Amino acid sequence: MSSLDNLNSKPLRGLRFFVERVLPAFAAALILMMVAVTVVDVIGRYVFDRPLPGAFELTQILLADLVLTALPLTTLKGAHVEVDLLSQVWSNNTQRLAGRFGGTMMAVVFFILSWTVASHGLGLMEEGARTNDLALPVWPVAALAALTYLLSGMVALIPEHLRQEV
Repeated sequence: MSSLDNLNSKPLRGLRFFVERVLPAFAAALILMMVAVTVVDVIGRYVFDRPLPGAFELTQILLADLVLTALPLTTLKGAHVEVDLLSQVWSNNTQRLAGRFGGTMMAVVFFILSWTVASHGLGLMEEGARTNDLALPVWPVAALAALTYLLSGMVALIPEHLRQEV
């Protein structure tokens, strides 16, 4: 029996804990920060005639981080958009094989994305790339993207019927 066939194996429990508990808590913190930035900006703009400098840039970064943070959980829950034109006529065995093939292909794409973004992020860090308005370093977003793509690829390798049980 492989470790993927047992949801209670240590690696899967750790992955599950991180994806189901840590990332949602981080996502909630990102949402809270977005709300804070927006509230401060709106109050500053309309009450004091002094908008928050860089509010648009901060919101962009926080929103990108939020989307990236939600990706592994979306993968775990099988909530990606999919088209299943033929699945109604396939047998259960064929559906399971197609699901495993799709999961494997999704994992390969996520692993390639992770590697590519990590390489690009290292380049951004070495160059000292910064945002235009606030001069924030750009590489942390790339690091988060590389991590969440890697986690999503790992989750995609879990057979779909086991992901459903989570």
